[in-house]
Amino acid sequence: MESSNEKMMDKRKVLGKNNEETKNYFTWNLEMERVLADVLRDQRNLGNKGDGGWKRSALNAAAAVLSTSFNVNVTSDNVKNRIKLWRSWYGIVSDILGQSGFDWDGIKHMITIENENVWNEYCTSHKSAKPFQFKVLQNWDDIVDLCAKDRATGHGAETAMDADEAMSRETNEVE
Repeated sequence: MESSNEKMMDKRKVLGKNNEETKNYFTWNLEMERVLADVLRDQRNLGNKGDGGWKRSALNAAAAVLSTSFNVNVTSDNVKNRIKLWRSWYGIVSDILGQSGFDWDGIKHMITIENENVWNEYCTSHKSAKPFQFKVLQNWDDIVDLCAKDRATGHGAETAMDADEAMSRETNEVE
């Protein structure tokens, strides 16, 4: 019978030089991602996330909690790669949602489109968007919370959440 460690490792192998097997892929599930998000929020509150990203101690702490909680071998590199993937998804999805004709369905946890032609036209110039047409992102709120501040777009850049809060304050001040 397979151990928990073996179950979490994807059986695909990458072939390196001389067709030698070089690495296994770690497989994440939603529960693991939620625990990771909770640990990262705790680490952020402890000051283990700076402008340059997550400190090594935060990655190590997350790996330790995940390894213990799920009885699998999670490395800090596994954690780092998951965060990198989340940042990539955040960038792609937030760019899509910033366009006219796209919206977020909070119940289905996916992008909705007004019509197929708008989607196809967008994907023509944004190839990385294509896989997100029907992609369910159950942990989108965690991804936004942990990745939105990482994506500055220039001097004075703000997230959608920052803009919403600023507009709220302006509305309250006028009343």
